[in-house]
Amino acid sequence: MKHTLFLLYIVFSSLLLLSSCSTTGDLSKGELGLLPASPEKGELFTYYEPKGLAKWKRNWTYALDMTGVSWNDNRTATLIDDQFVVMAAHYIRPGDVPVMFHDRDGKPVERYITAVRSLAPMADVAVGKLNLPVPGGIKRYQFAPLTEVKQGRAVLITDQTKTVSIHQVQSLNGRMVSFAYHPQIDPVYRRNLIVGDSGNPTFIISGGDLKLLETHFFGGPGTGPCFAVGEIQSAVRAAMAEMR
Repeated sequence: MKHTLFLLYIVFSSLLLLSSCSTTGDLSKGELGLLPASPEKGELFTYYEPKGLAKWKRNWTYALDMTGVSWNDNRTATLIDDQFVVMAAHYIRPGDVPVMFHDRDGKPVERYITAVRSLAPMADVAVGKLNLPVPGGIKRYQFAPLTEVKQGRAVLITDQTKTVSIHQVQSLNGRMVSFAYHPQIDPVYRRNLIVGDSGNPTFIISGGDLKLLETHFFGGPGTGPCFAVGEIQSAVRAAMAEMR
């Protein structure tokens, strides 16, 4: 009897611990609403093995489904369709380097890029076709709506260190969106983007879901092609259609 009660206590304590963390996919409070009372760097993983198991960190970033971002190489690839990724056109992952995704259980999914279409010079975007579609447990990201790209809006910045930071929209100029550091939150949420961060995605929360806004081209707070712009969306879809 005592042994049974002890096991029940362990299970109940574990459930309480999990419930104290951000719930997977609970994005109703928006970007700033994810942040904990005590500032905490947005590290995505407790541990990460590119072709082995990974463990998503149970911090504020756990609410963000980042399974559709391939983190195993600095030439980052972001999934937008069952079999297509976007990258920086000046920083394309070659076909002999695996594109590794990890589902929410940390299990790896391996794919390779078999074809690429660049949108340059119109935009620093390359569309890559994977050798096989990915399974349902890997996130596909829709494009952000242009109506939400407003000055001062909080955004979720990623980088080569597998970390999420929070900046804000500074301006939208043609097909490029620029960011600034958010003045109202702790500096721990800032990232000075550097060489090697190119192609990492920026997201916003829209309609209770993560939407792809940008992939990095310039450093500092970040600047890159804006996927909310219709011209870029049309070019991406045309590249996908050409490779199907």
